[in-house]
Amino acid sequence: MLHGVIERILDAQTVWADPLGKLFVAIFAALYKPVPVIKDLLHGVWLGHPLHPAITDVPIGAYVVALVLDLSGQRAAATAAIGVGIVFMLLAALAGYADYIDLEGKTRRFGTVHSSLMLVALVLYLVSFLMRLGAVPSPAEVWLSVIGFLIVISSAYIGGELVYNLGTQVDRHAWRGGGTKWAALDVTEIPADKPVKAKAGAQTLVVVRRGSALEALHDVCAHQGCSLSEGKLVDGTIECGCHGSRYRLRDGLVVRGPAVFDQPHYEVREAEGKFEVRRTDTR
Repeated sequence: MLHGVIERILDAQTVWADPLGKLFVAIFAALYKPVPVIKDLLHGVWLGHPLHPAITDVPIGAYVVALVLDLSGQRAAATAAIGVGIVFMLLAALAGYADYIDLEGKTRRFGTVHSSLMLVALVLYLVSFLMRLGAVPSPAEVWLSVIGFLIVISSAYIGGELVYNLGTQVDRHAWRGGGTKWAALDVTEIPADKPVKAKAGAQTLVVVRRGSALEALHDVCAHQGCSLSEGKLVDGTIECGCHGSRYRLRDGLVVRGPAVFDQPHYEVREAEGKFEVRRTDTR
């Protein structure tokens, strides 16, 4: 019920959220995309897990601590906690915008509202922090941090909706089972150096012939579900045509984001003019 209410509220924000989202994407795409190494670092490709949610717990925890310290009258300690929260909030924002620039439609709208609220909260905390550096305490510095905390929690809820209800930054193969049996492919020809889409039972694969070797990955990109067979081959990898994620053909390892999860890999054999596959990683 609450999800439906939030969704209707956010859908009504198209007047400002969609144009603002386009502006955010233009700005951060111009910053991140020319340097893929930085973008991959911020996505969390090296971590095997999205980096943004791994950082966000730190500022939220710091702000909770600051709130408790303020209530107990420990101004200096609360100021230090807010300082920590601000630093890690900025780091979380850098990682979050790396993921954000690949969002589209409703997910981008949710992401725009989420990030906008966090920016408002960040400004409130910055003002509160600067006021706290003064010698004379002010009730305003506490109220600014309280309001900022309420906005952070509200925005975090929207971030949860973005992940858990809209499925952004989740592994598209998390529940896909594996098996040891060979399954026949529904293709009889696989030309060299060209991605070929094929079915093996209920699974849709992309198959590539490189010299005498045959390689196969699941066709659904782990990032946002695009078809890898519509992508291109680049130096022993296949690049998704939607957002540029690259997976190594020989084992499905992700080598470039925005994907952070590996792609299911399949062994291929040819016998009597037929092709068969079986998954090499059964998880």
